[in-house]
Amino acid sequence: MNERKYSPIGSLILALASMIWGFAFTAQKEASRALPPFSVNAIRFFIGALTLFLFSLARDAVRRRRDPAYRPVPFSRADLLAGAVCGALLFVATTLQQFGLSEGDAGISAALTALYIVFVPLFSAVIFRRRIGWTVILGVAVALAGAYSLSVLGITPGADDVGSPAAFFALMKETSFAIDRPALFAFLCSIVFSFQILSIDRFAGEIDGIRLSMLQFLVAGALGLPPLFIAERPALSAIVSALPPLLFLGILSCGVAYTLQIVGQAKTPPAVAAVVMSLEAVFGALGGILFLGERMNAPEILGCALILTAVLTVELSALGGKKSELPPPDGTD
Repeated sequence: MNERKYSPIGSLILALASMIWGFAFTAQKEASRALPPFSVNAIRFFIGALTLFLFSLARDAVRRRRDPAYRPVPFSRADLLAGAVCGALLFVATTLQQFGLSEGDAGISAALTALYIVFVPLFSAVIFRRRIGWTVILGVAVALAGAYSLSVLGITPGADDVGSPAAFFALMKETSFAIDRPALFAFLCSIVFSFQILSIDRFAGEIDGIRLSMLQFLVAGALGLPPLFIAERPALSAIVSALPPLLFLGILSCGVAYTLQIVGQAKTPPAVAAVVMSLEAVFGALGGILFLGERMNAPEILGCALILTAVLTVELSALGGKKSELPPPDGTD
């Protein structure tokens, strides 16, 4: 792990992105009731790209007012390459995720998607030869256990009756975890999302975050157009009925949260970033409480506690490593 890149500000930015993604889970599921997967993703990505384009125009106008000689830097080949790579990976990952959500149980899908918590540090160590400390490995394991307790055990029949450790372990024995089509989609999604996170880590420090985010949305949206027009052909009435969740997904989940991911990862090692972004599952559960009137049972509370513990563990470890690298203060003795 490259600890010199760590900044607590980066982790706070990633936590904010995770909060938006968690609250957007309901909107994603709601949009899938009216539209098929490619349509949902293509429309929301174009909304996200348009949002960032308008933001870029406003930002350029402010800069010109401050400096009349200011001119926007044209897109470079590096910009286009980064947008193509990140956008293609985002398209594949979100398509797999949307198919899994439309066919299967949301809790199982969320738990399997959370496997990127494991895959990101694993691929980072194997492919990029990055050292990963034991604290991060421990955090990954704890976060994965929390995602399982929150997203799988928490929705299992009988979870509301768990009131003791013995009842919890009995629930674990009774819970089956079959790999069906939706689960396979979610598992493959977690692998592709891992590479998307690593690709963001590769380009985030070199390219403007707004520009990279807008380009990846354009690429992801464009890749979804052929199946949208050829296979799905959504009716205009269906698009209109799904417009409220699509606007939420496009403006906040895409335009804001994915840009926050790029900015945050520029300041955070990928292994730490993966654990912080696992907060998405916690905020998803909180969103159900705040907006849908749901209540949390014991496995869900335990899952949230484990994920929060994992995040605090890796954050305190990384912060301690950052402080240890600072030069000693000048002394007078």
